[in-house]
Amino acid sequence: MSAYEKDPVSSDEAFSELIASGFQVRPASFEDLPAAVEMFNAAEREMHGNARYTLERYEQEWRLSGFNLDTDTMIVLTDEGAVVGLVEVWDILNPPVHPWMWARVDPAFQNQGIGTAMMNWAFSRARVAKARLEPDFRLAPRAGTIANHQPSTSLLEDLGMEPIRYGWAMLIEMQSPPPKPAWPENIHVRNYQHPQEARAVYQAQDEAFQDHWGYIPLDFDEGFGLWQHRFHKIHAFDPGLWFLAMDGDDIAGMSICYPHADEDPEMGWVEVLCVRKPWRKKGLGLALLHHSFGAYFERGMRRVGLDVDSQNLSGATRLYHKAGMHKHREQVTYEIEMRSGKEITNTG
Repeated sequence: MSAYEKDPVSSDEAFSELIASGFQVRPASFEDLPAAVEMFNAAEREMHGNARYTLERYEQEWRLSGFNLDTDTMIVLTDEGAVVGLVEVWDILNPPVHPWMWARVDPAFQNQGIGTAMMNWAFSRARVAKARLEPDFRLAPRAGTIANHQPSTSLLEDLGMEPIRYGWAMLIEMQSPPPKPAWPENIHVRNYQHPQEARAVYQAQDEAFQDHWGYIPLDFDEGFGLWQHRFHKIHAFDPGLWFLAMDGDDIAGMSICYPHADEDPEMGWVEVLCVRKPWRKKGLGLALLHHSFGAYFERGMRRVGLDVDSQNLSGATRLYHKAGMHKHREQVTYEIEMRSGKEITNTG
């Protein structure tokens, strides 16, 4: 029996050395948010030079349905009460085959065993998801980091996690207006109408991503509820930056954009760019991208970014290069298998 198939350990066991050294360890609470967000941003600046979290956004993260601060988080504080570490385990999707483990350590407190203790607790907490899985389903928690952040990659690899997927943050810096979009025949673009089109947009987006790596089918109401919270509460919602490519009454594709990137208020961010199968390979993705760039240019923004799976088989990276974007940063996803079995997510 491997260490990851045993019964979960208690928080006291996972954090025993830190507690003996004088640190306090307990579940996080909403009262911790201001200090926690400040620590998150200190860690983000050390990792890649930019703060990305706000109090308002992170409160909405913690309010996602199914997430429980008492069971899904642990916070590490000094004996004076300063927040120096925090770890979360997200297994809110059903079935929870790939719990997501997320942790940050104050850069001033690195190399004191905080990250190791938090991840060991996260492994233990992630094993709890087995009780909600079919007995033949594979369980493999995941975590991610910036690919060139050696403290994080070394920590995850030392704990037995393996890199399984790489993604890129891509960027365009516009010196002049982007090309006007060349729309395929019978396609017209318009803005999303909220709230009456919410269900149709979610359904079209979900369908478009079914063949992407990591996709997991969700019950419609569950998936729609999470989607609404993410796009209408966690991130700034601006329907003027939601573009629907329509073929008659059908949504052929879409570009869902945020007013600005989390890491830079002067950079636009394309959160979703997708085209449904019947309308692919007709230039619609490039047209939507040019349209989105143009909308940002009109708002005075000259830099626009997005995230992409660098191993995407649909040619997304080629599309973004064609549009003038370049790789800005590389992210890596790690995984550790806790139980072998049937992989139900898309592995393409």
